[in-house]
Amino acid sequence: MMIRKTMLRQGEFLFRHRSFIPLLLLPVWFCALQNSGWIELRFGDMVEDIYDWLCLGVSAAGVMLRGAIVGFVPKRTSGRNTKKGQVADTLNTTGFYSIVRHPLYVANGIVLTGFLLASGSLWFFIIGILAFCVFYERIMFAEEEFLRSHFGSRYLDWAEKTPAFIPRPRLWVSSELHFSWRTALKREYLTIVGIVFAFTLMQWIEDISSTGTFDLEYDIMAPSIIALFFFLVVRRLRKQRMLSVKGR
Repeated sequence: MMIRKTMLRQGEFLFRHRSFIPLLLLPVWFCALQNSGWIELRFGDMVEDIYDWLCLGVSAAGVMLRGAIVGFVPKRTSGRNTKKGQVADTLNTTGFYSIVRHPLYVANGIVLTGFLLASGSLWFFIIGILAFCVFYERIMFAEEEFLRSHFGSRYLDWAEKTPAFIPRPRLWVSSELHFSWRTALKREYLTIVGIVFAFTLMQWIEDISSTGTFDLEYDIMAPSIIALFFFLVVRRLRKQRMLSVKGR
């Protein structure tokens, strides 16, 4: 089989299961966290807290970028695909899509970077970045093949001048649509909740590894409690269609 067809098949498979395949790294993540307390032991508790907040800030920046991206795009576009497969009634070429072809994956990379750094493990950071590159390389290839066949020369003209992953800000073209915070909230609230729970779980594991005891401290539990409340509120708003925007 030609390499092109192999990469396409792999990309389509990874795309369909993109929400679950990253979970395969969980056992490696748990192993990495066993020695994550070295920052506190070497530099003290305050330095570790600052470092953890900086890592969380990096991931939060990625989440905000995702929200900024999806808040501008219309329904069923080249940047809004589903677990059932690729869908695209229109081709996104404005806003963030005018400076990079895969802005959502750039945002995902930022989120992942903060998460990997928070582990405090260099070898896990390297493994995570390499896995990200292989994983999204295939997915981006499959998406671009779909868009090329769907939009033809229009896609090729846009792709020719727009970088795949490294943004080129000087190419910026304003979006034709206004930003919709309701659309951004509806599509990204699970990402927000997932990041909070992931960092909370990481903190628990680090504490268990360093102290040998499982202690539900308030400062660790509070973010998860707030995230759970946030999830329930947004879920309710979604069911009542209060976050629905026509054409989004």
